[in-house]
Amino acid sequence: MDLEFTNKKILLAGIGGIGYAVAELLGKLGSELYILDINTEKMTTAQQSLSFIKYCGKCNLSDVNSIEGTIKDVLAVSGPIDGFVFCSGITSSRPFKMAKYEAMLNVMNINFFSFVEIVRCITKKGCYADNLSIVGLSSVGAILGNPSQTAYCASKAAMNGAVRSIAKELAPKSIRINTIAPGTTDTPMFREAEKDFGSDSSAFASRLERQYLGLCKPEDIANSVAFLLSNMSRMITGSCLGVDGGKLTS
Repeated sequence: MDLEFTNKKILLAGIGGIGYAVAELLGKLGSELYILDINTEKMTTAQQSLSFIKYCGKCNLSDVNSIEGTIKDVLAVSGPIDGFVFCSGITSSRPFKMAKYEAMLNVMNINFFSFVEIVRCITKKGCYADNLSIVGLSSVGAILGNPSQTAYCASKAAMNGAVRSIAKELAPKSIRINTIAPGTTDTPMFREAEKDFGSDSSAFASRLERQYLGLCKPEDIANSVAFLLSNMSRMITGSCLGVDGGKLTS
């Protein structure tokens, strides 16, 4: 058993830093990619660079009720899919005293409820191929927490909790579902956080010090996604895999 993805159809939500690395790796391994993102410019750029992207569709994850129609449109083109990777998400840095319901709900919609809705839609009869594998990107923040990121950390913790239950329901269909908790990774989101903290700040430095193997690269996360999608991980479901440079053990 190896990382064999020839002619496998993979649905990918989010074509940002990690999402692009995932698409690039899975394509090189033989996959056909079907992309969802709200940013049409990013999708166009990716499609021009990566010939194995067969479809790009605009998807507003904050509008959870619209997702079912979007998934039907994708599946009409792709047919039953072999894998799904959820790389979408937003972070929201605001003190707890400002964590009002509307702001919290927007983060939860994009980071959590949309993930669950896509999984619900693609696991209906006729929508998936045998041995479908699903991977959602969580975060070490779901376990450690971060100041001023109550909504973000809660959304990722919700994803981990939901997957443990969903895995048990989907197992009879031979569907596996897992999450990955990346550590601090060199992505556009990380670079924005660096601006917010200031690269010389003690708070920013402490985040990196705990990650004693160093800053993760998007490719590190993509490698783990490929593993969890493949038959090499056939006995893993309902789990959260830490890819964190040692952060959770420091």
